[in-house]
Amino acid sequence: MVNVDRDIKKRWMVFALVNLGLVILIFGALIAGFGAYVATEQRDQLRDGVREYAQELAALGYDELRSVINSDSALTLDAPEYRFALYTVTGGDVMIETSDDFLFNNSPSLGGRANEHRTENVGGHTFETYTVQTFPSEEDGAYHYVKVFAVCDSLTAALDEISVYCIPFVIAFIVVAVVFSFVWGYIAIKPIMTDYVKQKDFINDMSHEIRTPLAVIKGNLENVLASPDSTVSEQSEMLYASLEEVDYMTDISSGLLNIVRGRSASRGKETKMSDVISETVDMFADMATMANKALIANIEYCDLPVDREKIKQLASVLIENAVKYTAEGDRITVRLKNTNDGCVFTVTDTGIGVPKGDLETIFDRFYRAENAKDIPGTGLGLSIAKAIVEGMGGSIRAAANVPCGLEITCVFKNNKGASAANRV
Repeated sequence: MVNVDRDIKKRWMVFALVNLGLVILIFGALIAGFGAYVATEQRDQLRDGVREYAQELAALGYDELRSVINSDSALTLDAPEYRFALYTVTGGDVMIETSDDFLFNNSPSLGGRANEHRTENVGGHTFETYTVQTFPSEEDGAYHYVKVFAVCDSLTAALDEISVYCIPFVIAFIVVAVVFSFVWGYIAIKPIMTDYVKQKDFINDMSHEIRTPLAVIKGNLENVLASPDSTVSEQSEMLYASLEEVDYMTDISSGLLNIVRGRSASRGKETKMSDVISETVDMFADMATMANKALIANIEYCDLPVDREKIKQLASVLIENAVKYTAEGDRITVRLKNTNDGCVFTVTDTGIGVPKGDLETIFDRFYRAENAKDIPGTGLGLSIAKAIVEGMGGSIRAAANVPCGLEITCVFKNNKGASAANRV
């Protein structure tokens, strides 16, 4: 994960929390809805059965039901899982009649109103009940009701277990939702974070590096203004020094922009690796000859497709660095080796080299070795090279050249070739 400051972390947290809320609302609503459906469907089926059975019993009439209870004869209605009792209400007295020993011994109350579902506890068991008024064949001045009982202990226990088991499930769901939201938020905001960090690094580096040149320019201009009657030739030394500082700032800004562009995923015109390396070597051959330095090239044919401008910039940075830090009479060697899965580009010089302890930091921005302080430079060249190579999916490393000098090796993989090999 790239390092981010407090502002971008807040944005990430807000984005992730919004995602979390949406996930919980959507999936939580679906799960809760499904749970409620499963929990109520069986109870609704039981209630429907109790009501229909009670209505069928009421249709038989009070007299027939009473005769069935007193004679223990079987009903023609097929509902063995249901129990029923007859209630007779006379004034304030209620009499219960039933052939079910359990109901008779526990004497459940009539309770509630007719045509109403109730859940009751009778004798330590839970029942779903429904009461319907029934009528005798002749009017007797009393009110008669048939009440149906359906035991629902197992259904109640199942609903209780669902409630208990839902707790760990809900906890697990929230944990998964949190992880999913933060990962999803990070993936979605990662490009913004990367661009934000690049922009901030560029601003910080520029603001840091241009302070000294600006101070020099300001001092020179103040000295020029202090002598308004002086001619340009008399102040030429300060003016030239100011121009050099301007050039230095231009090089720094261009270098930092090149680092950002080197990491960009955009691609320019493609060409073969060997073609662009050969072209760049030819471009620096005259420069090396004029500086009395030998530029030796060993370029193997390599048809790896690459971004022409980026590879040209990479080769230019490495060869120019090698020429700059190599003394007269020494040599620079450029090699391009073709491999089974790509190519290896190497630039070796016999110059001043880099202290062994600094090889790990040689690609850091603005790095300048102690033995290179007297040679003009911004310390951005190898940072640009690293950005280009890594932006193209390759790797770059530095090593000491024996007996003296530095060797930079860039390895590029042919992803298309590797994929084809894997398919075979």
